[in-house]
Amino acid sequence: MPARPAVLACCLLLAPTGCQSPPPPATNAGLAAAEHAMIRGRATYYEKMLMPSDSVLEVRLLDRDAAAGAPGAVVAAASFTPLSGPPYDFALPYDPARLREGGRYGLGVTLSTPQGEVFFATETPVAVQPGSAATVEFRMLRTTTP
Repeated sequence: MPARPAVLACCLLLAPTGCQSPPPPATNAGLAAAEHAMIRGRATYYEKMLMPSDSVLEVRLLDRDAAAGAPGAVVAAASFTPLSGPPYDFALPYDPARLREGGRYGLGVTLSTPQGEVFFATETPVAVQPGSAATVEFRMLRTTTP
């Protein structure tokens, strides 16, 4: 019977390694975060007027080398309802897999009333470097007259 304590001791020493939990599986949220990057920006205008609180800031990441309206010209797009402003801060998610090596990219931005009337916009796409951590700051111009 003296062999039983030795067997019991071996079982106790090996038990912790056999009971470890496997690492948690990757979640969809974790995979989405790995697939997407962000372009951070701050849009403003100089006119002395306030837009309605429920105005819409639409931001598009554009491939500047693609023909307008061609498939792939718009790499990413999102609409935001700014809480205050100007300036209007935003973070545009995009999928790095949709970028072309050596491509040139820009932001096209509009600020509209809740009824869809565009009051401010970028005149031309604002040059951006996807992957840069810098915040892109730019001015929008008035598109309509009172």
